[in-house]
Amino acid sequence: MEPDYLAPSADLAAGDPGAWGAHDPTVVAARDGRWLMFSTDTAVAGAPGAGVQIRQSDDLVTWRWFGHAFDGVPHEAAEWSGARGIWAPEVVVRGDEYRMYYSASSFGSRTSMIALATAPDATGPWAHVGPIVTTGHDVDVVNAIDAAVVVDEEGRDWLLYGSFFGGLRILPLGEDGRPVREGDKGSEVVVRPESLHGAVEGGHILRDEESGTFALFCSFDSLFDTYNIRVARSDSVTGPYRDAAGKNMVDPSEPPHPVGTVIVAGYEAPDGTHWAAPGHSSHLVTDLGIFLVHHVRDGADPTHHTAHLRRLAWTTGGWPLASPLPYGGQVAQVPDELSGEWLVYELVPDAPNPLRPRRVPVTEGQLAPLAQSGRGRVELDGRSLDAVLFVEADGVAVAGLDDRGVVLWGIRA
Repeated sequence: MEPDYLAPSADLAAGDPGAWGAHDPTVVAARDGRWLMFSTDTAVAGAPGAGVQIRQSDDLVTWRWFGHAFDGVPHEAAEWSGARGIWAPEVVVRGDEYRMYYSASSFGSRTSMIALATAPDATGPWAHVGPIVTTGHDVDVVNAIDAAVVVDEEGRDWLLYGSFFGGLRILPLGEDGRPVREGDKGSEVVVRPESLHGAVEGGHILRDEESGTFALFCSFDSLFDTYNIRVARSDSVTGPYRDAAGKNMVDPSEPPHPVGTVIVAGYEAPDGTHWAAPGHSSHLVTDLGIFLVHHVRDGADPTHHTAHLRRLAWTTGGWPLASPLPYGGQVAQVPDELSGEWLVYELVPDAPNPLRPRRVPVTEGQLAPLAQSGRGRVELDGRSLDAVLFVEADGVAVAGLDDRGVVLWGIRA
C-alpha cells in the first residue's frame, strides 16, 4: 500500500501542527541560533503542500511550523522522477554555505534523483543546483533516495544513500559537494535478501573519535508498522560494517539471517502510549550532546507520525546506544542512587511489536558505576551489560549491550 503523504489531514487542521506530520526528519542550526527541522513533504494543517517541510525550535523540544524550502518540486527533479513531493532532505553546513541533498521519487520506483540545493542560511532562500545521483527503474539496482553526508577521519565528505531494492551505498564527494567521479553509484555497505524486498533505508554514519570507529545507523523493515533502527560499526568509512554479534551488513543470503544491532524499536512507553515504527533517523551533534533524530507513529493511529529526538551515548566498548526516553530538555542533577523497580525491554530483532516491559527490582549499588561516571559494566535483569545512563526530563533510563550483542532498555518506574 502506497502512503498518500500529500492527502489532506483534517484532524491537524486547527492551529500549528508542531512536530506532528514530520517524516524522515533532520535538524540543523540556523545562523541566528534557532534549530530548524527539515522533513519529507506530508499533509499538515489540513492541506497538502510540497517543497520540503521546515519547523523551528529554540530548545529542541517544542517545535513550530516555519514553512517550505521550495514552492513545489524543482522542475529538473520533477521532470526526471515524476515526484509530487520531496523526500528525506539532508542539510549540512560547509563554510558559508548550507547544502541540502533531497530526494525526488515515487513510491515503489527506482526512477529517482538525489539533487543538491544551496542557501546562505538554513532559513533560505534555497536554490536548486542540480542532480547528484540519478537512477532508472529498469536500469539500476540501487535507488537514488535517502541521502546522508558522512565525514571521514580526514574531514572529507562522502554520500551515503539508497533504500529498498539495492540497499545502501557510499561514494566520495568533492569540496563542491558533488561526486568526485561523475556517474559514480558507489560501493555497497548494507544489502538485505530479496525475500525481504531488501528492506533497509534511512542510513547515516557518524565517527566516534574515542574508538576511531564509524557507526552506521539504518532502518529495517516496513515504515508502516515494523520499522526499527539498527547500528553496525566499521574501522573504515566504506566498511565492512558489522553488528555487535560480528555479522556483516552486506548479507543477501537466503533464508535471511538476523543482522544489525537493534537500538530503537516500537514500544509501550511507561505512560502506556504505544510509539510505533520508529525509523529513518539522522544525527545531530551539539554542545548539549549528540542526538538521534527520527520519526515515530502513534500506535493508536499509525497514520499520525511525529518526530522524536533521543540522546546518543557510546559505551566503554565503543557502541552507540539511544536513550529509552525522548529528549525533554536539559537535566542537571544525576541521581546518587538508582535502586527500585525498573521497566526492562529486550530489543531482539524478532521481538513482539510493540515491545512491552517487565518490572525488575534493582538493588542498592547495582547500577553504581552508571551513577558515578555515566557508563560502565553493570548487571540488570540477570544480564551483564556494557551500559550507559540517561537522565531525562521524564525520568532516568539505561541502555546496555549484553554479551550476545542484544540491547536492553531500562526505565526507572
